Amino acid sequence: MSMTEPRDSIHTGGRAPALATPALQALRDAVGTAHVLTDAAALERYSTCTIPWQRDCAAVVFPGSADEVAAVLRAAGAHGLSVWPFSGGRNWGYSTTLACANGAVVMVLQRMNRILEVNEELAYAVIEPGVSYEQLNAHLKQHRHRLWVDCIDGTSQGTVIGNALDRGVGETPYGDHFGNLCGMEVVLPDGQIVPVGGDDRGLKTWHLHKWGVGPYLEGMFTQSNFGVVTKAGIWLMPEPEAYNSWVFELAGPEHLPAVIDAFRELALQGIVTTKLHMINDMVSFTVVTQRIEQHRLGGSYLSADELAALRKQYGISPLTCAGGIYGTRAQVRLQRRLLKRAVGRHGRLLFISDGLVAVLERVLAAAWQRPWLKQVVERVAGASLQVLDSSPHVHRILQGIPTDYFVKHAYYRSRRRRPETAIDPARDGCGLIWFAPILPFTSQHMLPFLDQARQRFEQAGLDFWVAAMLMNPRSVTCLMNILYDKDDPDETRRAAALYAQLVSDMRAAGYQQYRASLLAWSGLYQDAPTVGRLNATLKAAVDPGNILAPGRYGIG
Repeated sequence: MSMTEPRDSIHTGGRAPALATPALQALRDAVGTAHVLTDAAALERYSTCTIPWQRDCAAVVFPGSADEVAAVLRAAGAHGLSVWPFSGGRNWGYSTTLACANGAVVMVLQRMNRILEVNEELAYAVIEPGVSYEQLNAHLKQHRHRLWVDCIDGTSQGTVIGNALDRGVGETPYGDHFGNLCGMEVVLPDGQIVPVGGDDRGLKTWHLHKWGVGPYLEGMFTQSNFGVVTKAGIWLMPEPEAYNSWVFELAGPEHLPAVIDAFRELALQGIVTTKLHMINDMVSFTVVTQRIEQHRLGGSYLSADELAALRKQYGISPLTCAGGIYGTRAQVRLQRRLLKRAVGRHGRLLFISDGLVAVLERVLAAAWQRPWLKQVVERVAGASLQVLDSSPHVHRILQGIPTDYFVKHAYYRSRRRRPETAIDPARDGCGLIWFAPILPFTSQHMLPFLDQARQRFEQAGLDFWVAAMLMNPRSVTCLMNILYDKDDPDETRRAAALYAQLVSDMRAAGYQQYRASLLAWSGLYQDAPTVGRLNATLKAAVDPGNILAPGRYGIG
């Protein structure tokens, strides 16, 4: 489906017909009756996302093993069903658990949540696809393993394998999640179980040597629909002797080109090894406040004067960078000096230790209860308590400790107050689309593209939200968050049109997305038809019935 088709074809789906009795029974035989849902509430839940797209599934199945995954796929082949697998179904802003057409069987792998092995000496774990960041972190802490998992700054319930297979990015030097995935068990669409990168005997290096022997195959199971990963090894970060997080606030926009290029040089030299985040002021605003708190239930984007007033109210910089430094105590001291030398003259640089976080949390707890102390703390820190409250969460994420704190941004334009716990933007009707172009890590590439993107957001009447994330020393993802009021049909149309315009601008500039929303899948290969044909050839070979997620990432 083209992104330029009329609104009704994008935003409405129509009810999917019920599964025929033999097909439904085959699914029940595969996983057990209790693990097949067809009630209206379940179908609604798993047919919902934050993007302006609706397709209704016909059933939801929850296999508990690779054998049950294989049985589901064999049943689908026998009865002409399409099956869409998801590790946990929290991929908000990209697709969550949506299919490209009505009537799909959604397969959620959350029952497959065993941590099968942790090897501290070689710093890896072997896990199933339902294992979340929170679960793996808790397991490492409970068993006193001196290992850290790299997590995302999204939901703590996101799954480790699911994010890696979508080539997501985290925080620490281990933030290239697929780059640290090694040795996968995959169920092919015909039900065959394949140890990709290993062999049927169980190689001792299956989770240690990423490339295996012969053609490298693990990559074909990322951002695709060629198989279902049911087990994988994940490399973990050995706990360092010393660690500091750091926050850098830009002194003014005239310093931005020099700062971008300075961080690139630091990354190329191996001084910055974390997945550096550079965020604009809107990113911070959407975490600490909502439009309803500003008594704005609708309307256009915040003006320059309104942004300046909010920055003054909360003590937020127009642009903030955050990262971590790790190593021996001597290495951390050296990295601190090198960072100061490279960017210190361009803004304010603050280093944060575990001890400082502990003191800050005690002070914040007291300041929330005492107005006079609140005033003192905010005056000394130059920031509001709401902003200071985020610092411990940033510090811990960079240690691999997940949190739901930053998912609050999804509720910024919602007409309802965001919940304190059990955050779920899809369930709560939030409007959110991620646009994730990847650019060369130079100011000459980034700044013109971001200036044009800001203009597109303003033309759409929406707030410009961007977080530049270091992918590697040579490339950066300028992750943009299209936040919109899903209860407003006109605003929803404008959000969808904005996404299409940004994709068009990206193509014209010679860039691509590192990770694409369902809204873009149909056009991914229009500039690379030979790649599209190769993917189609592979799909026809491994899935001739086209039963596994047809259309995912434009394949099949």
